[in-house]
Amino acid sequence: MSATVYFVVYGKPVGKGRPRATSRGGFVRMYTDEKTEAYEAAVADEARIAMRDWQAFETPMQMQLSAYYYIPKSWSKKKRQMAMDGEIHPQVKPDLDNVMKAVLDAMNGVVYVDDSQVINMVATKRYSSDPRIEVYLHEVLK
Repeated sequence: MSATVYFVVYGKPVGKGRPRATSRGGFVRMYTDEKTEAYEAAVADEARIAMRDWQAFETPMQMQLSAYYYIPKSWSKKKRQMAMDGEIHPQVKPDLDNVMKAVLDAMNGVVYVDDSQVINMVATKRYSSDPRIEVYLHEVLK
């Protein structure tokens, strides 16, 4: 029987930021911006809770990610309801692939040994009055 891990991270989805560079003493140092670091830490914390006493998986994994974004307050009630009903989809930043990258990187060493183990992904963007990401991971067995 394959294991399933599910968790939610509340708040606006955050995409993986571009690597930053600084130079000191003739050496270039690459680093991750604070916003990305904080978001990846929040994802890792929720993943740790969801993992209970399990160790990081070494098997292939499948992932489903749903990113929920705020509905703009400036929209009419009709348009807001259409967004809630899934008739209007968010075409806003951050890009879905950047959100996925931040989530995948955050789970390294927590849910799986390395994100290269994720062999199948499905990701969606939706509107909600409660912004968040929902992550489902399934262990793939033979």
